Amino acid sequence: MQKKFKPGDKINVGVIGCGQIAQIMHLPYICENENFNLYSVCDLSRLVIDSVGELYHIPAGRRFTDMDAMLADEALDAVIICTKDHYEPGVKAAKAGKHMIIEKPLAYSLAQCDEIISLAKEKNLVLQVGYMKRYDPGFQYALEKIKTLKNVNLVRVHDYGGSFDFTTKIYDLYAGTDIPKEVIEAGNQATTAAKISEIGKEREAFLQSYDLICGLSSHDTILMRHAFGDPKVLFAHVSKPGFVTAVLEFENGVQCVFESGLVTSRRSWDESLWVYSDDCNMSVHFPWPYLKNAPTVVRINENEEGSMINYDKEVVSSFDESYRREWRHFYECITEGKTPFTCGEDARKDIKLASDIIKAVKL
Repeated sequence: MQKKFKPGDKINVGVIGCGQIAQIMHLPYICENENFNLYSVCDLSRLVIDSVGELYHIPAGRRFTDMDAMLADEALDAVIICTKDHYEPGVKAAKAGKHMIIEKPLAYSLAQCDEIISLAKEKNLVLQVGYMKRYDPGFQYALEKIKTLKNVNLVRVHDYGGSFDFTTKIYDLYAGTDIPKEVIEAGNQATTAAKISEIGKEREAFLQSYDLICGLSSHDTILMRHAFGDPKVLFAHVSKPGFVTAVLEFENGVQCVFESGLVTSRRSWDESLWVYSDDCNMSVHFPWPYLKNAPTVVRINENEEGSMINYDKEVVSSFDESYRREWRHFYECITEGKTPFTCGEDARKDIKLASDIIKAVKL
């Protein structure tokens, strides 16, 4: 029988996959939130688990390299899944009756998404997907502004990412150097198979670009959808592996230029959402995602009321961390019955859009 929680109850949380994003963001914010108890940790690497376990005072008996053993503990109430591939952990956590945050993407195929969503519904579980930017105070400010705009003319989604090499220079992180190569290779083969099952064997050359949209770019496709609705794909092109350009159209006829790329040879981060309307031009600029408390900046260009005098303003609405806000919302969903802003059904739409974009590319 599913345990019921009410506001004020403490929830035991386990972390499945204790790599960079877990160590930098999730583990600290779980521990600082008085509504959660960091109960157990799991990773393929014994080195990582013991290091993280010592740091956060997790008893040896609740440090796992076996996910099944971790999920069998009835005292565990919820998990966050931060593994490279989220499908198998998501299915197993749902079957075990654990509320879940699953880092994006939910999965790499619609069939996998549907299986996780169905199991979570069957067990009456909270399934929240880790699109932390949806909880970003800068974006939430922009979203309210967008709702007031008259006659939006054009939308632009722009992602140009670069190397994350300096992550280890500003954070003390534990690396899973003890994971057998064959285990890593088996995992890579499984995710590749899931991606090909979605986009088709004939589009295998576009795998890197599909992976890019499901991963990096999905942070922004969800924001685009929540601001303007679900688009259809008019045109898509892959100029080279890891680069995608598309033209999308929303139900009201407004079009969006979507562009995404990744260059790992240098440090670069240029992630933004642009809106052009009769009222104003507005852009939302997101910081490098592993830099704690770096604000999202909203820039607005508009006329002074009743005149053609034009001015610019820059808004920093808050320095609050979106990951922290994400955990607060997860607690509300478990204890108050709220539906996550980033629920499984909604996250599925980003995988569908990624698939539609790749399938629109001419062979």
